[in-house]
Amino acid sequence: MDNLSIGFPNIYVNFSKANGYCYVYAYTPQYDKETKRTKKTNVKSIGIIRSKDGVGVIEFNHYFKLHFPKFRDVKVERKGVNNLEFTAIDIASTDEKEAATVSNKSKLPSLHIEPPRHMKIGASYFIQKCFENSYSGRALKQIGLSKKNLSLLTTLVIHTVAEGIKDLNSVEYYIRDHIVPYEGNINKDTIYRLFKSIDSELMINFYKKKQMLMNADLSKCKESLSNRTLIALDGSNLDANCQNIIKAKHGNSKSGNDTPIINFLTVVDQYTGTTFGHCTYSGNITDVATLEGVIKQLAYFGCSKYVLVMDRGYWCVYNVSCLYNYNVDFLIHVKTSHNSVKKLIKDNIDNLAMCNGCISITRDRETNYMMKIKKSWSYYSTTTGKKEKKPIYVYMFYNPSIYNHTLASLIEAKDEVNQIYAEYKAQLAKAIKSKKAKPAEHKLTGKNDKLVNDGVLVVEGKTNTYALDNQKATELARLEAVWVLASSIEFDDEEVYTHYAHRNQIEIGYRYLKDHIEADTLGVSTEQSFNAKLFLSLLASEFINSFGLKVKKWNASASATERVKLKQNSFDLTMKDLDTLECIKDGDNIIPTTNLLQRHDNLFKAMGIDPIDLRNSKLKQGCLEDGFDD
Repeated sequence: MDNLSIGFPNIYVNFSKANGYCYVYAYTPQYDKETKRTKKTNVKSIGIIRSKDGVGVIEFNHYFKLHFPKFRDVKVERKGVNNLEFTAIDIASTDEKEAATVSNKSKLPSLHIEPPRHMKIGASYFIQKCFENSYSGRALKQIGLSKKNLSLLTTLVIHTVAEGIKDLNSVEYYIRDHIVPYEGNINKDTIYRLFKSIDSELMINFYKKKQMLMNADLSKCKESLSNRTLIALDGSNLDANCQNIIKAKHGNSKSGNDTPIINFLTVVDQYTGTTFGHCTYSGNITDVATLEGVIKQLAYFGCSKYVLVMDRGYWCVYNVSCLYNYNVDFLIHVKTSHNSVKKLIKDNIDNLAMCNGCISITRDRETNYMMKIKKSWSYYSTTTGKKEKKPIYVYMFYNPSIYNHTLASLIEAKDEVNQIYAEYKAQLAKAIKSKKAKPAEHKLTGKNDKLVNDGVLVVEGKTNTYALDNQKATELARLEAVWVLASSIEFDDEEVYTHYAHRNQIEIGYRYLKDHIEADTLGVSTEQSFNAKLFLSLLASEFINSFGLKVKKWNASASATERVKLKQNSFDLTMKDLDTLECIKDGDNIIPTTNLLQRHDNLFKAMGIDPIDLRNSKLKQGCLEDGFDD
């Protein structure tokens, strides 16, 4: 009996509710010095026991017979925990059974059974569940995508979030090691066929359905979308060096490369990171010319009442009049170069600088003095065909830090100009001494030239050097320290500052899109592929943006033990940490082989997910409750 058991591996069993019997796994015990516990490593499925309690004869699979040929002729019966009985099998009877099996093979249909595989499940499972619970995931299920295309698109979202979109074709290698919804083979043709189905009609239906789902959820708690939603609007562009794409034109490239670009624009919920819609336009069209089209598109998507938050790239008289004509509430950063705005600032600059009649707002160690003024906006109404007036609220902010920084930069400019002329004087003296031609006088350019022309930098007669005109320098620094917001509805004093500060969430989303997703250049040859790939990239960046906001919201109220701590404050490393959760995939059965740690549990709780599929009650880290010692 002892001779028969020599070389048999340590084992444990795991009951499968789906099949009603127990799977048997071999493992190697390994002592962890840090946790001072013994862990199971190199876990492999070796067979099954056809009973619920794990007691009975082990039916070995092909893997075990191949790697442990000694036990082909040994019957191993599990009597209980750490209790195995080994019995030699009559070789003759075994040969007869094998011969009978061979003779009957021609009568049975040939089946290809994949051997059990050790796979990663943590990150892919986490991304899949979060995405399926999101508005985007729920909307995709309801817009008529086939089951195959839905599972394929979800798999591509998982891969893009985890690995980026730079080399999308590498997804075929990703799915070999990770549990994903799509179980078939993925290649270039598979992805291209999916992209052909992602057309403009599908995207419009997607955003419409998304709006309906959000409104339905909000109506349950008796809130309306308009009462709580501030939508950030902004645009960016991607390099698209392809002649087949009509919208690829030379313009103001964000990457700085001298290549054609395609501009795109998104509208995002500032507080949840949810994307309300996006559109693309030619690379040679500026942001300011796109606002009216965006308003119409939002109405088409079903989003009719909201507050649109924009930076000063969208400020112009025509755009503000359009917003009033379409009854769209707004909060916009105003360009201070506008004449009427300049006059308003100059009339109030003394009070702003001294904080007279102003509100002091301090955020992130930075102070602003804020003054609110109600004015009237005159515009031509497209409804009545007459000129009308509506109230507009102007919020002027004075930042003392910017004032000090501007004064310091003016002093640096003065020193730079004096250095330029000191060098010229030295060259001139040298030329006169050597009786050579006088060198050409240096001409100031850019900012320095403007400062001299405006009289901020003046020549001092006694020293024959440039000096600052204190009055003009102070006036310039004070004007530079002012920034202005305007809105169609009145906000509270600090509320308006908070709302505009949250507009930065769309900028964070673009940073995820270009840095993490690596979508700065999509590398496509057709407009259809570009639109589909951009759609996929936006779904992935929305996921990461929403993830960060949810974690921040969770940590604000969670206890110290339940707070989510991202590994080295990095989303990438957090996903890598989740990938330490592994499993064995045996057909349709997925059996976890590693334990969920507290930090993993906290992450799932923050996202509102119960990781029941990742829990294995048989795994007790540090306890070899089902092993057999050699």
